[in-house]
Amino acid sequence: MKVILVGIGGATCSGKTTLAKHINGILPDSVIIHQDDFAPPQELVPIHPIHGVQDWDAAPGAISWPRLIDFLRHVKSTGEILPDHRSHDHLNEQKVLKLDDDVKAKWIHEFGDLKQQREAAGLEQIVWGLVDGFLLYWHPEVIQQLDVRVYLRVPHDTLKQRRHERHGYHTAGEMQALFPWR
Repeated sequence: MKVILVGIGGATCSGKTTLAKHINGILPDSVIIHQDDFAPPQELVPIHPIHGVQDWDAAPGAISWPRLIDFLRHVKSTGEILPDHRSHDHLNEQKVLKLDDDVKAKWIHEFGDLKQQREAAGLEQIVWGLVDGFLLYWHPEVIQQLDVRVYLRVPHDTLKQRRHERHGYHTAGEMQALFPWR
């Protein structure tokens, strides 16, 4: 088995998770890894030295980097998400951005055929790990784990509008505080 980790980075509300979900719906043997699932508990997020509020953009403290790196290494070596891993993504508002049915069906068919051809030829299975995160390219060890790196650029006005329309966002740390038994 060969695991290919695809990084999808970009600003908050740039469409990283939406893109990862669409690719996941097309590629056989693919999983999504959300960097946000590795946010620390809210009380451990650093405070901005000037503004005095939690600074979720301060990369060193906004993500539990050792946990994320260990998780990526596990997926890279096994092709599987750890059974006790809990994502919080389903708790966030999901804006549906539908793909054209014919286009989606075409690519599902294409990638399904490629998978069957590889199997018939006795080639190793490919597992795709789709890793999304707004700080994805900050830590060198995370970058080292990624086989493909994508960065989404979106105009500032579009980001501003999307952020305004977002009604809250749940982090892994927040979920740990609410549901400590998980």
